[in-house]
Amino acid sequence: MSKSVLRAPGLADYDAIEAQALIDWHRQCPTQIGNEHEFRCIAIGRGCAISLPPAGGPVFNRILGLSTSDELEQAYSWMQERQAAGYLQLDRERASPDVKRWMVARKLVEKGSAWAKLIAVSGALDRPSSPLKCRAVRSDEADLFGTLVCTGFGMNETLGRVWASIVGKEGWSCFFAMDGDRAIGTGAMYSSGDQSWLGAGTTLPAFRGHGVHKALIQARLDAGIARGSTTFVVEATTSSTETDISLNNLKRCGFHHLYTRRNFAL
Repeated sequence: MSKSVLRAPGLADYDAIEAQALIDWHRQCPTQIGNEHEFRCIAIGRGCAISLPPAGGPVFNRILGLSTSDELEQAYSWMQERQAAGYLQLDRERASPDVKRWMVARKLVEKGSAWAKLIAVSGALDRPSSPLKCRAVRSDEADLFGTLVCTGFGMNETLGRVWASIVGKEGWSCFFAMDGDRAIGTGAMYSSGDQSWLGAGTTLPAFRGHGVHKALIQARLDAGIARGSTTFVVEATTSSTETDISLNNLKRCGFHHLYTRRNFAL
């Protein structure tokens, strides 16, 4: 990737497509199911705040894509009203002095692993073939998709219906990795304009270490390019003490580290 891409203005665009995906995910979830699991999401500026308390952790309970103290205060108040344990995700190195002062005033403390934001452009992708077969999830397999996502993430399977809500919806592409006739991994992609965001990449525990994750990355890249996407973004946890398998797989497929967001407990 050229240095001009990595240094281009408007890096908030790459958080904006992620926020747009989360907002649309909430919109697609049937009201009854959303209420049952207290699933909520609010758009703020070009970012959002999302809350799914039964899932726990920063993946589904976070504030992202906000750049001013006013936006952050609105999101913080929303989270407090919900009495949900949440996190602010932020690249503190790029935050404005005003935002840093707001974080100090709110006594936010960094907690847990940081998240690397990665980007790939269609003309600079390494797309090796994989012996593993991936295919699109059919509409009648939505519940199976949701169940497998929960199993892969270690969440309660009752949350599967929340994930199932994106299967077959406009803007969304969902995939299975297959071992014969058995689905052993999942991946989702949300596309808008010429950008796509990758999420829900999971592998059943018994099949990890066999290239499932890489095959699902390639399947989504191929599908995105076919629909006209030129930019792909994704996140992966990063640690200084552990091997970052997902992060390394993404880099091998042509993704580049753009910046690092850290999690601050609210």
